[in-house]
Amino acid sequence: MNKYVVEFADPAGHLIDVTMMISQPQASQSVSMPAWIPGSYMIREFAKNVVNLSAEQASRAITVTKLDKATWSLDCVASAPVTIRYRVYAWDRSVRTNYFDQSRGFVNPAALLLCNDAAPNARCNVEIAKPTFADGVAWKVATAMSAERVDSRGFGEYFAADYDELIDHPIECAAFDDFTFEAGGVPHRFVISGKHRGDLERLKIDSQKICQAHIDLFGDSKPPFDQYVFQLHVVDEGYGGLEHRASTALICPRNNLPVKGDAAIGEGYLELLALISHEYFHAWNVKRIKPAAFMTRDGAYNTASENYTRLLWLFEGFTSYYDELMLVRAGLITHDDYFKLIARHITQLLRTPGRAVQSIADSSFDAWTKYYRQDENAPNAVVSYYLKGGLVALLLDLTLRAEKNGSLDDVMRHLWREYGAVGRGVPEDAFAVFEAASGAALRAFEQKFVNGVEEIDWTGALSPVGLRFDKRPSLTAADRGGASTSRLETHLRQWGIVVKEAGEPAARYVFSGSAAHQAGLCAGDQIISIDALRATRTTLAKHVSRLAVGDRITIHFFRHDVHKQTELVVPEPPLDAANIAVAPAADEVVTARRISWLSGR
Repeated sequence: MNKYVVEFADPAGHLIDVTMMISQPQASQSVSMPAWIPGSYMIREFAKNVVNLSAEQASRAITVTKLDKATWSLDCVASAPVTIRYRVYAWDRSVRTNYFDQSRGFVNPAALLLCNDAAPNARCNVEIAKPTFADGVAWKVATAMSAERVDSRGFGEYFAADYDELIDHPIECAAFDDFTFEAGGVPHRFVISGKHRGDLERLKIDSQKICQAHIDLFGDSKPPFDQYVFQLHVVDEGYGGLEHRASTALICPRNNLPVKGDAAIGEGYLELLALISHEYFHAWNVKRIKPAAFMTRDGAYNTASENYTRLLWLFEGFTSYYDELMLVRAGLITHDDYFKLIARHITQLLRTPGRAVQSIADSSFDAWTKYYRQDENAPNAVVSYYLKGGLVALLLDLTLRAEKNGSLDDVMRHLWREYGAVGRGVPEDAFAVFEAASGAALRAFEQKFVNGVEEIDWTGALSPVGLRFDKRPSLTAADRGGASTSRLETHLRQWGIVVKEAGEPAARYVFSGSAAHQAGLCAGDQIISIDALRATRTTLAKHVSRLAVGDRITIHFFRHDVHKQTELVVPEPPLDAANIAVAPAADEVVTARRISWLSGR
């Protein structure tokens, strides 16, 4: 057995103390820390935060030798227990690693607890010690890890069957608010850390509806876990989530929480509900229905190095499709609300030149080096397997429904029964599985939209469910699509420029093939004047808005502190804003198909 003691030792220094005990080590025992965490496909090198690692055996210090960036060798004899002590610096507010100060301690075990390389399949016990500093007296513990001996606040001993399970149970410690509800006959706990004035009763009701809708989708009377924990940390600015097998770590702005007395769903609350839905769907899709490429022989992840798959469009993209669709099915948003969301996603894709360069299969494979490490050329070279993957899922669902080959719901249930529920990895040839589940011929679809970069015909895709699709120029740089009667204004996005959000006006991105590209402008160029008028952060947009299509203008700018100038011809604004609405003359069959899609019945 491997045992760990976690102590929140130094809140001002953000240091967590860990004691690891290996009951039956091997001679020349080694321990290591993962290089990445499942669900976030980037090498993060968690071991960089380990401080002062030492070890002893039979009360005597033994030599510790670091073998590589994340592995240590212990000069010990076999069988006699070994104790390892180390500290971890915890000052990352994201959902991926560790955070610790006087107000909160968050542990992602992959970034805190070492693996016994000789026995990764051995049982792991974790003792979470009560904090001894003043502010820690009110702390409680929230984790989906199985409890063995804990007190009323949750401090004490937990256990996991092996290391792979251990690192899949994040731990939230704070004086948090929490509530519980039941979905599918299983208890769900929702904890909220950070200062807020949110309406938690409404959040409870809405979260329960979302969870039940997902459980109903997969057709099981119970979800594939005995309990589930939402760990939400609210901040001034920040957004994200990371899925785990029976919990999720979430972060969002505190003002995204619902307001007491306000029954509307604002932009922020809608974003939070979609995040809750997204991460909960992952409990099936990627935590259990997962690519064979992610599984070693015993079904665990290999977290020491990159795990390549071309299927992230399925595991993240399909999840992105269902996260908002389930809000409709749960009765939380209207059909029209949902159509606006689809239009926004199509608008975002239309503004991504990389959609004509990179397929979503390639985007999945290159996630480790491109999607998670984007630079100033990313919009021209990269397409999001989240964004386009979600739209391809929508397209596939509508295609199956129009051709009377079932639906994507049927495909997901097939994936669950044949792969997730029985622990089989999904093969890289996922479309063979889709064809088996639906009876449809889908290879042409795969070549066009998954392995290829063919533009999607949204008019043809949406008409079988009685929806009309239109494109128009974006009215302002902030226009996200949808219906509008506002006046069109010239703006920098029409030229192919996105300006940095702070400082003097400088190009953050220049889109391939745009007027700005043709004029020779590059990312990083600082615009100083347009037609001899000084361009500042407050005046630049005003200058641009007064120009007309065809105007030839002189732009002065600095590149690497060298003054340059160029000429740009104001282009016709691209049709990069989408709108979706119900077609006025849809017949009964088409209307019934739309209702079936949106209701899930």
